[in-house]
Amino acid sequence: MRETNAEDAVRDPDSLIGGVDAGSHAAALSRAAFMAILDGRTPRLSELAKATEAEVEQLVGRAVIVDDGGYVVAARGLSLVPARQHRLAIRGRHFWTWCAIDVIGIPAGLREDAVAETSCSLCGTPVRVEFREGMIAHASHPGATIWDAQRRDGRGTAGPPHCALMNLFCSVAHLGGWRAANLGEAGRARTLSEAVEIGRAEWGALVDGRSGCSDECCP
Repeated sequence: MRETNAEDAVRDPDSLIGGVDAGSHAAALSRAAFMAILDGRTPRLSELAKATEAEVEQLVGRAVIVDDGGYVVAARGLSLVPARQHRLAIRGRHFWTWCAIDVIGIPAGLREDAVAETSCSLCGTPVRVEFREGMIAHASHPGATIWDAQRRDGRGTAGPPHCALMNLFCSVAHLGGWRAANLGEAGRARTLSEAVEIGRAEWGALVDGRSGCSDECCP
Protein backbone atom coordinates (compact mmCIF):
# COMPACT_ATOMS: atom_id res chain seq x y z
CA MET A 1 0.00 0.00 0.00
CA ARG A 2 1.55 3.29 -1.05
CA GLU A 3 2.13 6.20 1.31
CA THR A 4 -0.01 9.21 0.44
CA ASN A 5 1.54 12.63 -0.06
CA ALA A 6 0.00 15.99 0.84
CA GLU A 7 -1.45 16.52 -2.63
CA ASP A 8 -3.11 13.10 -2.64
CA ALA A 9 -4.63 13.62 0.79
CA VAL A 10 -6.24 16.92 -0.17
CA ARG A 11 -7.51 15.69 -3.51
CA ASP A 12 -8.89 12.32 -2.48
CA PRO A 13 -12.17 12.70 -0.55
CA ASP A 14 -11.97 9.12 0.69
CA SER A 15 -8.28 9.25 1.64
CA LEU A 16 -8.92 8.47 5.31
CA ILE A 17 -11.40 5.67 4.68
CA GLY A 18 -10.66 4.08 1.33
CA GLY A 19 -12.85 1.60 -0.51
CA VAL A 20 -15.72 4.06 -1.01
CA ASP A 21 -15.73 5.35 -4.57
CA ALA A 22 -17.16 8.83 -4.97
CA GLY A 23 -20.63 8.74 -6.50
CA SER A 24 -21.19 5.10 -5.55
CA HIS A 25 -24.05 3.67 -3.51
CA ALA A 26 -21.54 3.12 -0.70
CA ALA A 27 -20.60 6.80 -0.75
CA ALA A 28 -24.29 7.73 -0.60
CA LEU A 29 -24.80 5.48 2.42
CA SER A 30 -21.77 6.82 4.28
CA ARG A 31 -22.89 10.38 3.58
CA ALA A 32 -26.42 9.67 4.85
CA ALA A 33 -24.98 8.00 7.95
CA PHE A 34 -22.63 10.91 8.65
CA MET A 35 -25.41 13.49 8.34
CA ALA A 36 -27.64 11.44 10.66
CA ILE A 37 -24.88 11.22 13.28
CA LEU A 38 -24.27 14.96 12.95
CA ASP A 39 -27.97 15.48 13.75
CA GLY A 40 -27.67 13.20 16.78
CA ARG A 41 -29.62 10.33 15.18
CA THR A 42 -28.74 6.63 15.01
CA PRO A 43 -30.39 5.17 11.89
CA ARG A 44 -30.64 1.47 11.25
CA LEU A 45 -27.98 0.29 8.83
CA SER A 46 -30.55 -1.86 7.03
CA GLU A 47 -32.73 1.17 6.36
CA LEU A 48 -29.82 3.19 4.98
CA ALA A 49 -28.80 0.27 2.79
CA LYS A 50 -32.31 -0.06 1.42
CA ALA A 51 -32.59 3.68 0.71
CA THR A 52 -29.21 3.89 -1.03
CA GLU A 53 -29.05 0.38 -2.57
CA ALA A 54 -25.58 0.02 -1.08
CA GLU A 55 -23.75 -3.17 -0.19
CA VAL A 56 -22.84 -2.72 3.45
CA GLU A 57 -20.16 -5.36 3.89
CA GLN A 58 -17.32 -3.09 2.72
CA LEU A 59 -18.43 -0.26 5.01
CA VAL A 60 -18.89 -1.78 8.46
CA GLY A 61 -15.79 -1.29 10.58
CA ARG A 62 -14.37 1.22 8.14
CA ALA A 63 -16.78 3.98 7.05
CA VAL A 64 -19.50 3.18 9.61
CA ILE A 65 -19.71 1.59 13.04
CA VAL A 66 -22.82 -0.35 14.00
CA ASP A 67 -23.97 -1.38 17.48
CA ASP A 68 -25.36 -4.79 18.45
CA GLY A 69 -28.87 -3.67 17.55
CA GLY A 70 -27.95 -2.78 13.97
CA TYR A 71 -27.96 0.98 14.54
CA VAL A 72 -25.24 3.20 13.07
CA VAL A 73 -23.50 4.99 15.95
CA ALA A 74 -20.56 6.46 14.03
CA ALA A 75 -19.73 7.37 10.44
CA ARG A 76 -16.82 8.86 8.58
CA GLY A 77 -14.92 9.71 11.74
CA LEU A 78 -17.81 11.19 13.74
CA SER A 79 -19.07 9.13 16.68
CA LEU A 80 -21.96 9.35 19.14
CA VAL A 81 -20.32 6.77 21.40
CA PRO A 82 -16.92 6.92 23.11
CA ALA A 83 -14.15 6.24 20.62
CA ARG A 84 -10.73 7.70 21.44
CA GLN A 85 -9.39 10.82 23.17
CA HIS A 86 -10.60 13.20 20.47
CA ARG A 87 -13.72 15.21 21.33
CA LEU A 88 -15.66 17.62 19.11
CA ALA A 89 -18.36 20.12 20.11
CA ILE A 90 -20.32 21.30 17.08
CA ARG A 91 -23.92 22.36 16.40
CA GLY A 92 -24.64 22.28 20.13
CA ARG A 93 -23.75 18.57 20.39
CA HIS A 94 -20.76 16.67 21.71
CA PHE A 95 -19.10 13.90 19.74
CA TRP A 96 -16.02 11.73 19.70
CA THR A 97 -13.90 11.25 16.59
CA TRP A 98 -11.81 8.33 15.40
CA CYS A 99 -8.59 10.26 14.85
CA ALA A 100 -6.97 13.67 15.23
CA ILE A 101 -7.41 14.53 11.56
CA ASP A 102 -11.15 13.91 12.00
CA VAL A 103 -11.41 16.27 14.97
CA ILE A 104 -9.71 19.06 13.00
CA GLY A 105 -10.97 18.20 9.52
CA ILE A 106 -14.70 17.81 10.25
CA PRO A 107 -15.36 21.39 11.43
CA ALA A 108 -13.10 22.66 8.65
CA GLY A 109 -15.02 20.70 6.02
CA LEU A 110 -18.39 21.78 7.40
CA ARG A 111 -17.12 25.39 7.73
CA GLU A 112 -18.76 25.78 11.11
CA ASP A 113 -18.01 27.02 14.61
CA ALA A 114 -16.70 24.23 16.79
CA VAL A 115 -14.33 23.29 19.60
CA ALA A 116 -11.94 20.36 19.19
CA GLU A 117 -10.31 18.87 22.26
CA THR A 118 -7.71 16.14 22.33
CA SER A 119 -4.37 15.44 23.99
CA CYS A 120 -0.75 14.96 23.05
CA SER A 121 -0.20 11.27 22.37
CA LEU A 122 3.26 11.42 23.98
CA CYS A 123 2.86 13.53 27.13
CA GLY A 124 -0.92 13.71 27.58
CA THR A 125 -1.06 17.52 27.56
CA PRO A 126 -4.61 18.72 26.70
CA VAL A 127 -4.86 20.49 23.34
CA ARG A 128 -7.82 22.70 22.39
CA VAL A 129 -8.58 24.16 18.97
CA GLU A 130 -11.43 26.64 18.39
CA PHE A 131 -13.03 27.14 14.98
CA ARG A 132 -14.99 30.04 13.51
CA GLU A 133 -16.77 29.20 10.27
CA GLY A 134 -14.37 26.34 9.70
CA MET A 135 -11.19 28.33 10.23
CA ILE A 136 -8.91 27.94 13.24
CA ALA A 137 -9.55 30.94 15.47
CA HIS A 138 -7.40 29.82 18.38
CA ALA A 139 -5.17 26.87 19.19
CA SER A 140 -3.73 26.21 22.62
CA HIS A 141 -0.68 24.72 20.88
CA PRO A 142 -0.22 26.36 17.44
CA GLY A 143 2.75 24.11 16.71
CA ALA A 144 0.78 20.91 17.26
CA THR A 145 1.46 18.20 14.71
CA ILE A 146 -0.67 15.26 13.57
CA TRP A 147 0.68 11.89 12.50
CA ASP A 148 -0.99 10.90 9.22
CA ALA A 149 -0.52 7.13 9.31
CA GLN A 150 -0.19 4.94 6.25
CA ARG A 151 -3.53 3.43 5.33
CA ARG A 152 -4.19 -0.14 6.48
CA ASP A 153 -6.61 -2.80 5.39
CA GLY A 154 -9.00 -4.38 7.84
CA ARG A 155 -11.72 -3.16 10.17
CA GLY A 156 -11.85 -1.67 13.62
CA THR A 157 -14.27 -0.73 16.38
CA ALA A 158 -13.53 2.96 15.77
CA GLY A 159 -12.94 3.19 12.04
CA PRO A 160 -10.13 1.64 10.00
CA PRO A 161 -7.12 0.30 11.94
CA HIS A 162 -4.85 3.20 10.95
CA CYS A 163 -7.13 5.65 12.79
CA ALA A 164 -5.67 4.48 16.11
CA LEU A 165 -2.27 5.82 15.02
CA MET A 166 -3.46 9.14 13.63
CA ASN A 167 -2.90 11.15 16.80
CA LEU A 168 -1.94 14.69 17.68
CA PHE A 169 1.28 15.76 19.36
CA CYS A 170 1.65 19.09 21.12
CA SER A 171 4.92 19.82 19.32
CA VAL A 172 7.13 18.58 16.52
CA ALA A 173 9.62 17.44 19.17
CA HIS A 174 7.04 15.20 20.83
CA LEU A 175 6.08 13.68 17.50
CA GLY A 176 9.79 13.02 17.01
CA GLY A 177 9.93 11.27 20.36
CA TRP A 178 7.02 9.02 19.39
CA ARG A 179 8.54 8.24 16.01
CA ALA A 180 11.85 7.30 17.63
CA ALA A 181 10.00 4.69 19.66
CA ASN A 182 7.91 3.52 16.68
CA LEU A 183 10.38 3.27 13.81
CA GLY A 184 8.27 0.74 11.94
CA GLU A 185 5.24 3.05 11.56
CA ALA A 186 4.92 4.59 8.11
CA GLY A 187 3.21 7.92 7.46
CA ARG A 188 3.97 11.62 7.60
CA ALA A 189 3.49 14.66 9.79
CA ARG A 190 0.70 17.16 9.17
CA THR A 191 0.42 20.67 10.53
CA LEU A 192 -2.92 21.94 11.81
CA SER A 193 -3.25 23.96 8.59
CA GLU A 194 -2.72 20.86 6.49
CA ALA A 195 -5.36 19.00 8.51
CA VAL A 196 -7.78 21.86 7.78
CA GLU A 197 -7.13 21.48 4.04
CA ILE A 198 -7.67 17.73 4.23
CA GLY A 199 -10.95 18.43 6.00
CA ARG A 200 -12.00 20.87 3.30
CA ALA A 201 -11.55 18.16 0.68
CA GLU A 202 -12.83 15.13 2.58
CA TRP A 203 -15.79 16.35 4.62
CA GLY A 204 -16.57 19.36 2.44
CA ALA A 205 -17.07 17.02 -0.49
CA LEU A 206 -18.99 14.54 1.67
CA VAL A 207 -21.62 16.95 2.92
CA ASP A 208 -21.99 18.60 -0.48
CA GLY A 209 -22.41 15.26 -2.22
CA ARG A 210 -19.45 16.03 -4.46
CA SER A 211 -16.62 13.74 -5.50
CA GLY A 212 -14.07 16.20 -4.17
CA CYS A 213 -11.85 15.94 -7.23
CA SER A 214 -11.99 16.29 -10.97
CA ASP A 215 -10.91 13.97 -13.77
CA GLU A 216 -7.82 16.10 -14.17
CA CYS A 217 -6.56 15.46 -10.64
CA CYS A 218 -7.82 11.98 -9.80
CA PRO A 219 -6.31 8.77 -11.21
